[in-house]
Amino acid sequence: MAKFWHDSVPQDGIMRVRIDQDNRPVNALSRAALQELAELIERIRTDVFIEGVVFQSGKPGSFIVGADVTELQDLQGAEAARDISQFGQQVFADLEKLDVPTVALVSGACLGGGLEFALACRYRIADEHRKTMLGLPEVKLGLIPGWGGTVRLTKQIGLFAALPLILTGRMLNGRQARSKGVVHDVVPTEAFDTVGRKIIETCRQRGSANSLFRTRKKPLAMRLFEGSRWGRYFALNKAAKHVQKETRGRYPAPLKVIDALRAGMQSPKAGFKAETEAVAELAGSPVTTELMRLFFLQEDAKKSPAGLSVPVDPNSVKQAAVVGAGAMGAGIALLMAQKGIWTRLKDIKPEFVANGLKTARKQVGNLVKRRKISKIDGRNALDHLSPTTDYRGLKHADVVIEAIIENADVKRQVFAELAEASSPNTVLATNTSSLLVSEIARDVPHPERVVGLHFFNPPNRMPLVEVIRTEQTSDEALATALAVVSRIGKTKVVVGDCAGFLVNRLLSPYMNEAGFLLLDVDDPIEIERAAIEFGMPMGPLELTDLVGIDVAAHVARNMHAAYGDRMQPAPLWDKLQELRKSNDKAATQIIHKGRGGKQIDSTVASVVSKMRNSSQRISRDAIIERLIYPIINEAARCLDEGVVEKPDDVDLAMVFGTGFAPFRGGPLRYADSIGVSRIVETLSRLAETNPRLAPSEALRRMAEEGRVFFSTPDGRTETKTLTTADA
Repeated sequence: MAKFWHDSVPQDGIMRVRIDQDNRPVNALSRAALQELAELIERIRTDVFIEGVVFQSGKPGSFIVGADVTELQDLQGAEAARDISQFGQQVFADLEKLDVPTVALVSGACLGGGLEFALACRYRIADEHRKTMLGLPEVKLGLIPGWGGTVRLTKQIGLFAALPLILTGRMLNGRQARSKGVVHDVVPTEAFDTVGRKIIETCRQRGSANSLFRTRKKPLAMRLFEGSRWGRYFALNKAAKHVQKETRGRYPAPLKVIDALRAGMQSPKAGFKAETEAVAELAGSPVTTELMRLFFLQEDAKKSPAGLSVPVDPNSVKQAAVVGAGAMGAGIALLMAQKGIWTRLKDIKPEFVANGLKTARKQVGNLVKRRKISKIDGRNALDHLSPTTDYRGLKHADVVIEAIIENADVKRQVFAELAEASSPNTVLATNTSSLLVSEIARDVPHPERVVGLHFFNPPNRMPLVEVIRTEQTSDEALATALAVVSRIGKTKVVVGDCAGFLVNRLLSPYMNEAGFLLLDVDDPIEIERAAIEFGMPMGPLELTDLVGIDVAAHVARNMHAAYGDRMQPAPLWDKLQELRKSNDKAATQIIHKGRGGKQIDSTVASVVSKMRNSSQRISRDAIIERLIYPIINEAARCLDEGVVEKPDDVDLAMVFGTGFAPFRGGPLRYADSIGVSRIVETLSRLAETNPRLAPSEALRRMAEEGRVFFSTPDGRTETKTLTTADA
């Protein structure tokens, strides 16, 4: 009995194959699925009555999401990885060689091995469903396409178009895929059966399975350049230099992609072999291990928290409201509107609401221009946004999200008004980034319906949302908050109610220490170089500029008030703030980019020079110890206090909330890699002159007991959770 490929008795010479993996929500290619496909291909090859084959998924929103990553994760050694790559290549080669036309009707996610399968079919037709996405995202897992993707995509759309898609793992919707030439056409889902049948009938009439579609001609100059061996090598060499510069050699997969493409220029056979060898080499690499682990953490985050008594149903949220029409509020409102949630956008003045709608329209316009969504989808999203300056209509809202200024008194007043204007069943959520949710809920008659939903800026791009549960938050309110996060496609981490929650609490000592380091190092730009070399997306000084000096200083004071001397603000921040208040022309940024690269602002440099007693040359390793070890130290405290349940939550939140070096797996995986005892020893030494850096009791206990954060090599099972009972 078929478990993956469900074929029908051919009618009019056409076999229709339903792709529907038993007992799974999505279709993912395993060895068993490939073996079953191999047997199906052999039946098609030997059956003279079959004149064409149409493949279509039986799962809405999912064509084939790729290889079964759980199976990939369990591969033991390079030889096992090499074997599965060669097997998949052979199966898809047999599919490609069939004499009859094969048509892949793509609706939903068609990724990785799924797209490699579709590329082995003679024709590919996509629909306009919002979940239809095509791409080869293997590099994001530290791998490369291993079933012929580098060869076939290049053959289909050319090297210049294929190169950036494979290197970045970028995904295309149906319209973008047609524009690039990845699919032959885009049609309504309802037309799939007709189009598939028509393609095969036309091939039958012509007596040939060769292409029925004209390929869009590229400009002559591009054709000449891409058509020359020199031009292709030039493009690959330039790409290799760019990858090396961007990744600093930390991620081997993109370079292996380039190697495979270079081999494919010699012959398809050489390209296939290069793919296989790359997969074998990468499968067991530490970087791939960490990236795969992060992928699984992101998947696990989709599940409901253990012990939650109420089911999380994303479709239960039908109406919502956002209070505060600034960039953050408008962005959150648009995210919900795009998912079909009727959303009211409220602010105190009509011009504020108008600006919020303008922000939303601009974002929609950009999405349409980039073909991320259709014009119809864009209009539909804006139609789901309703501007208002009062609280009317909130009685029907399932959830209201507050996104106003970071002022506790103002937020409490707004929540008191929301409690009166909304239904008793309406969940009230705050987007505060550092204030206690329980304090904001203080004047709400039923605080059990209050939660925190901390979005990161900009909300349309940042993948993480912290869901903050107070001691009073009900399971019903938490389930609704989780439903919102799931509905808009974000990754969530459930966090306890404390100042800064998780991400900002861990990031604060990192950014604050940069202020102290500025007074200690002889070359301030070394701080940036050290952080970027470590793998951070930007240095702490550039991050401070992004947040804003005023905001950074404000957050530092709040964290100091909450956590005492270990969060003592760097004096430099207050000094720069004072300077800005007294001088309109004072520096608004710490870092400027000049011809020679990044440079410290002259005004900031002058202030630093006056404040420092002496400076010294500090190695990059020593800078990293002062920047990163405090993050680990604070994370140990958070686990000790129960702010999050497990170390995985820390790594997930820091990677997806701050961009913490993914190849290192997160701060706690990094801590295990260098040793908790070493961190405690280093912090103890630093604390002799800088008491704020002293190791926490939680971290000391771990070192004394010889414990680590994760007990298994893959990091998926943590050791004994730190609790206050261990003290």
